[in-house]
Amino acid sequence: MRSRKYSRSNILFIFIFIFLTCSATFAGGTKDYISFSTAVFDVLQTDVTSFEGRIEYRVKSVDWLMKPFAGLMANSDGARYIYSGLFVEIPVTKFFSLIPSFAPGMYIKNHSKDLHFVLEFRSQIEIIFILSENIKAGFSFNHISNASLGEANPGVESIAFTFQLPVSWSNF
Repeated sequence: MRSRKYSRSNILFIFIFIFLTCSATFAGGTKDYISFSTAVFDVLQTDVTSFEGRIEYRVKSVDWLMKPFAGLMANSDGARYIYSGLFVEIPVTKFFSLIPSFAPGMYIKNHSKDLHFVLEFRSQIEIIFILSENIKAGFSFNHISNASLGEANPGVESIAFTFQLPVSWSNF
């Protein structure tokens, strides 16, 4: 019975991620990015350190200062975090940029760290290097917490390596 609950949860997360990604896709043109990250989850407090993977869809094609993105994080202890928020890419040189972002989302802990609330907020700073016209790679540090909405607010931090590739929807 327990595995059935988790499989329904996985299906729900996939459905919500696809919905958010497709919604973001129709907001703009052809230079959006898919971002893949690997990370260490709970890197500072080390209560439940685990491997973390993330995928994000970043809408860069809209002509706004703050741009939308949506993502899904999962770690090796079964936690999942689905989120959607805003980012700003600040060019420092022609070879790298700083990218602060903020995203509220839904956190399911499974066997991972208990953050004491389903609604969690992620703030992140990222350094991204432009390797070519179409490929970017970098590092990020983020903090996820419930802003004291839950019975406790332990928070969690992650350090990640990120790889970004452009997406062109004109081929579909």
